This record gives sequence, structure tokens and C-alpha cells, in this order.
Amino acid sequence: MFKIMKPFINTLSSQTSRIASFAVLFSSLISPSGLRAEDMEEKIPVFGASLFQGKFGNETFTGFNPNYQFSVGDQVRLQIWGAKEFNDILTVDTQGNLFIPGVGPLKVQGTRNADLIPALKRKVSEKFLNNVEVYATLEGAQPVKVFVGGNVLSPGLYSGHAADSVLFFLDKAGGIDPDRGTFLDIAIKRGGEVLQTVNLYDFLLKGELALTQFLDGDVIFVDRRKSTIIVEGAVHNSYQFEFAKDVIAGAKILEMAHPHSNATNVSIRTMKKGEIVSFYMPVADAAKRMLSDGDHLFFVPDAVPKTVEVLVKGEHEGPSRIVLPYPANLQSALEELQPSARSDKDSIQLFRKSISLRQREMLRESLDNLERKILTARSSSAQEAQIRTAEAELLLKFIERARKVQPKGQVVLSFWKNPGEVYLEDGDTLLIPAKSNLVMVHGEVLYPNAQLHDKKFGFQDYINRAGGYTANADKSNVLFFRRDGSIDNVRSSRSTFSRSRSVNSGDEIVVLPKADVKSLQLAKDISQIVYQIAIATRVAVDF
Repeated sequence: MFKIMKPFINTLSSQTSRIASFAVLFSSLISPSGLRAEDMEEKIPVFGASLFQGKFGNETFTGFNPNYQFSVGDQVRLQIWGAKEFNDILTVDTQGNLFIPGVGPLKVQGTRNADLIPALKRKVSEKFLNNVEVYATLEGAQPVKVFVGGNVLSPGLYSGHAADSVLFFLDKAGGIDPDRGTFLDIAIKRGGEVLQTVNLYDFLLKGELALTQFLDGDVIFVDRRKSTIIVEGAVHNSYQFEFAKDVIAGAKILEMAHPHSNATNVSIRTMKKGEIVSFYMPVADAAKRMLSDGDHLFFVPDAVPKTVEVLVKGEHEGPSRIVLPYPANLQSALEELQPSARSDKDSIQLFRKSISLRQREMLRESLDNLERKILTARSSSAQEAQIRTAEAELLLKFIERARKVQPKGQVVLSFWKNPGEVYLEDGDTLLIPAKSNLVMVHGEVLYPNAQLHDKKFGFQDYINRAGGYTANADKSNVLFFRRDGSIDNVRSSRSTFSRSRSVNSGDEIVVLPKADVKSLQLAKDISQIVYQIAIATRVAVDF
């Protein structure tokens, strides 16, 4: 059992503004039509937009660029050893020279980085014929200021160094505007002429980036976005992809999207003569098709399964996985099991991923509804507002932690008399519990524990032996979890259950907490959520 949090009330009036800000933030998520942002269609991100998050703009480039040409202001670390010893940093002077002490000036302006060391050796050898070695490296490129314009988030003039990459300056400008800018046609201009064109897809897909030597006054211009295609579904790269021409081969889009190995078909929505038309075809056929601007591709794994793989856990002497021909039912799985002498074969449990996801979705909907009510609640007085503020902070923390709950996704088998009617899904888990003579008691009891089963005891006896109820216990809401996954709820001490049903060995008794809030409606909603979590996880969640 875990505790979400213990109640505490702090009625500081300063918290009122804090909760009000929560309400403003929450209301900003509501569309004019009343729909929450997360309920609307999720926007597919633009391929490459994640490049610009400050990682390039935070670091200047000092690596080796063989094509970098030295100019006035560059710094070179020069090392000479042998007949002459020298180790220091030299600066290219206004004449474009490096002055080497004891040797003289060497013209390096316009010299490529790759040609610097040979040029230095020739110069030094004019003075020292033998036993002299030379090594040099660019220590620091000259500072420059570059204009960045076009479809970037923050056009302007940005400082850097001549050896910095185009990514550095684009990052400084906030990156390419993903709704307007192109990643395929970035022009580097000097004196009004295009010096170089950069395609960032070469960097994203191939790791290729041509390095540029910038000068003061150079311009980086990002043109308008070209044609785009949206790809989603069973792919590794679900993005809006850009291409330069009116059409592109489907094989090229598949190469960039990288479909999952189980993707068999693709749905293509396209515009034909002003109308939206859909096609559905195998992935291989889509690779041969020419695609147009605005097309929307959705990849799906539509292959008919041949087998069902089931994970087996618990008291079991056979393999941990069994593979059955599709369609498979529970009866066929039970015939493959190899239980041990301690196996409780009558209490086999089935867990399913799809059920777990559905339970989590239903819980999320309930939490969203509760959060909306909390943040839009009105107060009739300042004193009530203070109480609601403290209460709201508690409940928001409860909601935050409740969102992290992971439902088990258990399928109740006690209602199925014929196992052959229970069909299995690929990825199901069968748990064979060991025989037990214990009864677990937890939730809102003073001393949660495991007790030996006694046929003479009723549920209240077990609760008493766990120290009794806590002050926060909801005595009318006690859950009994049976080993087969079924659940009984004791609504009161006078219920039919308490008089006629016994506690069995292996049962779990969970006492749920009561919702101690001012609003009756909130109390009802919270109790329902706590009940949902308990059913999905077998955990009593306090708030």
C-alpha cells in the first residue's frame, strides 16, 4: 500500500492568488467550443524542429575545419621544437601576416587551415635548415556579426566566430519557425550573392553539414516552407516531412519515416480536384506511388495474427511463455500449463494490456473532470475562498500523483463458467498464485498486516486484529479482493454480505479512505476516483 498524501490544512490567504493562477492556466487549455486542448487532434511535429533548443547556440565551434581560410584577427597556437624552441599564440596582423619570432613574417591571410603547417615549415626551414619541427592549430577564429533573417523566430544580428556553423547562428535566432520556414533551402549570402545553400535534412538524416567561414555582415536567410507530407501511425519517425518539389516518391518518404517492422498497410489521404480522397494499400505499393503536397499517410499493422503469445507467471513448473495458434482461448492455455503441488489452480488470474490502458484512460477522464471542478469552483466569501484555496492545493497534489497510477488490467474470470469462451490476446499474462492460508488487511487500518485465515472470523474480526479503523476510514466502503479477481464491496456493517459471505484464505481486505472535503459533489467524485484506483490496482489511495 502506498499513501498519496496526508491531509493538512493551511489557510494562508496568500495561496488564493496561486490557485487563481491555476484556474487561469486551466482555462487557457479550453477551446472556444468548450473542448480541452488534449481532446483536439494532436498536431504532428515538424521534422527537424527539435534541433533548436539552445544546444548549438550555447557552444562556439573550435574544431578543425580544413577549408577554413585565415584572416585578420585569427589566433594561431604555434609550437616549434628542436634547433629552435617556441610555444605561444600568434595573431594574424592587419597585413594578414603571422610574425614568427626569430624567423620573420609569413603571409597567411587566405591560406586554408589544411595548408598552414606546410607553409610554416617552409618558412621556418629558410632560417633553420635541420632539426626543426613545427606544429600549429587555430586557437580562436575572429569574432563576427551575422544577420539572420527570413522565417526564423527571432530575426536579428548575432555575434559569433568565423568558424561557427550555420546551426549556431540559427539557434541564436530561436531556430527556424516550424510553421513557416524551410529546412531545405537556407541561403548564406555575402554582398547580395548566395555563397552557399544549406539543406538541414542532410544533417538530420545523414550527419552531413558543410562548414562555412563567416565574415562580418554575412546574411543567413531562411526561405518559406516547401511542400509537406504528414506521416504517423506505426512508424519510428512520426513527423511533417518537407520536400522541395510538387511531388515526391513514396519510397523516399518511407526512408525518412522508417515504418515499424509490423506495418503492413498505409492509408493515404490526398486532395484531388478540390476533394479529399482516401486510398488504402500495402506499404510496398505506397513506396511506388508519387505523393503530393498535403498528403497524409497513416501506417497500420494490419496483418492477421497467426499465433498468440501468453506470459505465464507464478507457481508454474513449465515454460514462462506459451505460444498458441490464433484464435486461442483460455481452455487451450490451461491445457498447456504445468502447475506445481502448491499451485492454486482455481484462482488463476488473467491480466491484459488493453484493459490496463482502458482503465488508465477512464481514470484520467475522472481526474480531468475533478480538476476542472476544483479550478472553476466559486466562493461566496473571503473566508470560504481561503478554505477552498488550501483544499484545492491538497486536491491538485492528489490529482498529480493519482495520474501516475498504473492499473493492473485484470480480467475477472469468476463469471466465466466455460474457459473456452474466454479468448486470449497476444501479450496476455496468466498468473498462477500459490496456495495461501493468509488474509491481507490494508488501507485505512491502524496496523496493515497479513493474518492467518480462520473460518470462524468475519471481516470485522480481521479489521479488529489490524488495530481497527483509522480516523480517515470510510467504514461503509470496504473492498474484498478475491483470488479469482472478483470484488465484493461492504457498504455497511448490516449488509447482506457481512451476514452471509465469509472471508476466504487468500482474500485481501482493503478499507478505503473517506473524502473529507467541504463540497458534497467533490467528495462524491473523489470517492469514485479512490474506488477506481483501488479496483484497478488493489491499493487504497489516500489524499
